[in-house]
Amino acid sequence: WSEKVWRKSKEEPLVPIGVLATTGALTMAILSFRKRQSWNMQYWMRARVAAQAFTVGAMCVYYYSRSPGEVEKTRHLDEASAKREQRENKDRQEFLTRLKGAENQWKAD
Repeated sequence: WSEKVWRKSKEEPLVPIGVLATTGALTMAILSFRKRQSWNMQYWMRARVAAQAFTVGAMCVYYYSRSPGEVEKTRHLDEASAKREQRENKDRQEFLTRLKGAENQWKAD
């Protein structure tokens, strides 16, 4: 999943920036709340709402600006990634089975 996140972040860099801005504003609001600075907390909560609106807008622009062919291409890449992961898991299980058999044979000898 990390490859998918990295690829999508490269495709649309405004979304991760908006997520970071939203998280930062929320963190600052929580810190202001703990310091009992209500005026500062209100400022950061408003900044969080603005950053969140920016993020949602960036996601909508990204989604609606793609052509249907691009959507299918992305879906195909996601399916290919899932198939590769399933194949890797199957190979890993087969390897562990062979390893266990070899260990049992070694103990028997």
